[in-house]
Amino acid sequence: MKVINFEDGHCKRIRSYLDSYLNNELMVETNHEVLTHLETCEPCSRSLEDRARLKAQLKRAVTQEYAPPALRERIVSDLRRRRGFNFRNLSLAAAAAVAVAAMLVIAAATLFTSNAGKKPPLSLRAEVAQGDVTGQILKIGFDDHVSCSIDHQMANKQFTAEQMSERLGSEYSGLVALVKNRMPADYTVAVGHRCHYQGREFVHLIVRNQDDIVSLIITRKNGETFPTSGVSETLLASGVPIQEASWHKIQVAGMETRDHLVYVISNKSQEGNERVATNLAPAVSDFLRKIEV
Repeated sequence: MKVINFEDGHCKRIRSYLDSYLNNELMVETNHEVLTHLETCEPCSRSLEDRARLKAQLKRAVTQEYAPPALRERIVSDLRRRRGFNFRNLSLAAAAAVAVAAMLVIAAATLFTSNAGKKPPLSLRAEVAQGDVTGQILKIGFDDHVSCSIDHQMANKQFTAEQMSERLGSEYSGLVALVKNRMPADYTVAVGHRCHYQGREFVHLIVRNQDDIVSLIITRKNGETFPTSGVSETLLASGVPIQEASWHKIQVAGMETRDHLVYVISNKSQEGNERVATNLAPAVSDFLRKIEV
């Protein structure tokens, strides 16, 4: 019986993106294309799961074993002499064998590290008491701010208007002008892009002046909602309930719409961050409600 392969070129192209997808390296449009395809293609979804599992196994293996310096140097030298060596070209079975014998292929693990998705712990941690629902939700925005603005030093970058529009995508690019109009004149919208942390996508704008760095961070809800109690009258003045927390002298204000969580995070004083949050809240909420219809 002749077996007909119905897998088309689209699947092949999507699979060529999977490693970059796992490492959050794709442009917004390509990332969306991959997500859409994975929702309807079980073979490609399984391939993604296999790659993620393999990377996790290899990561565990190489962190548990250490090759002696002499062996390490010899393996590195041998691999460099091999033309065309590429870890990604290994079959799944061969790569799994490498993971099991990681102590003998420590140099291959070194080559693989940049693609393994290994993420160091955040430089700043938010401690939240068990049962503190508000704190847990505010921590989501705080963690992305620390990962992106501080640890990846995105707060030091300056994007052009075209770069921000491309990276935010048509759905959210209008936020740049909105935030610019709502911030004091001495602030500049420096960064607008989408970033990822802990498997979650964030829309992230960074605004700064000579002294302050302010993040506007937006992510789609995954079942979260703020408790209705505990909001002061000051933080209800904008018409949008705003919750607050502070970790490591970083102020976090959070609010929500039907489908989104919104955060204003800065190194300003609590009062200063409140002013920014209450000023942004009505306009950002209206913007998001329009795309939630």
